[in-house]
Amino acid sequence: MMKSSLLSICRLINTMNPTLTEPQNSVVAVNIDREAIEEIRKRKGIPIRTLERKINLSKSRYYRWLRYQTDLPLELVMGLKKVLNMSDRELLNLFVSSTDEQIQMLGLVIYTSLSNKERECKQFLTLRKSLEKFRNASEDNISYKLILTYADLVVHCCYGNDSSQEVNQIADYFSSIDYFTMFDILLYLATLRVNLNFSCSSSVMEKESIILENSILKKFLKNQSNEWKDILIGCVIDLSLCFVDMNNHKQAIKLLNKATSILKQQHGENLQTKEIFQFLAYLYVKKDISSEDVVIQKIKSDMSNSSFYLPRNEFDFFKNLTIKEKCVFE
Repeated sequence: MMKSSLLSICRLINTMNPTLTEPQNSVVAVNIDREAIEEIRKRKGIPIRTLERKINLSKSRYYRWLRYQTDLPLELVMGLKKVLNMSDRELLNLFVSSTDEQIQMLGLVIYTSLSNKERECKQFLTLRKSLEKFRNASEDNISYKLILTYADLVVHCCYGNDSSQEVNQIADYFSSIDYFTMFDILLYLATLRVNLNFSCSSSVMEKESIILENSILKKFLKNQSNEWKDILIGCVIDLSLCFVDMNNHKQAIKLLNKATSILKQQHGENLQTKEIFQFLAYLYVKKDISSEDVVIQKIKSDMSNSSFYLPRNEFDFFKNLTIKEKCVFE
């Protein structure tokens, strides 16, 4: 079957890992705002004992650091960032230097799992095998365990096996946190997309996808670097397509309108994004999609020109766009 991909993941890969290289685990120094890190720790429900076990940071030392009574080695600050599954680009203005191996691994696993190319499908299976070491790991390695659970979900769906256990494990994680990093947003999106691609039974994640929508829009409201803004625009497009596949066309259009409003407020709406949003909204209300449609013909013509400057995976995303189980540009 032709698997629908995610524009957000295509853009993440193009930005962070265009060579599709498996990231290596490493610790690099990073500076993070102390109050911000504490707020996120609380809202994600991560206990202090996890910091003690994972990075050997005691409760007393951590709180002295929060009160600016002591400093921490940069390695420990970087460890805090990793425990919280945070991307350095989310707090770019507060970071000295860091690696993004967790979100890079997530992005690579999602990208290859949704690929229709044999080479990348084989790479997905290789990545899943390399993640096996985290299957029985403690909660301290929750990010990699979640990536492995997602990979298991994809494999079970591909073979037509019951995937409810994996979906429930991922859903339980999201029900335990009150703050979404980009890692969380992309994992949620990918899980939704896989369920819809394989017509799995409706899960709590579909029913509560408004939480994902709100998290994406909140990220929009904050000042983001251009590359993350493009990825977030991809998230909006991906989620709107998920809403359509869930037969919630009104919610899809509302999401596009909300994102458009925010971009206008920030003077961040470029012509390409505006045209894509308008085109998708048109498709969502159109009863019958025909390749002879004047609007579709115009976009198809524009697409042929965009092949000269768009990355190949982004071009393929729009070329293979499917609405109401029908390829738009057949």
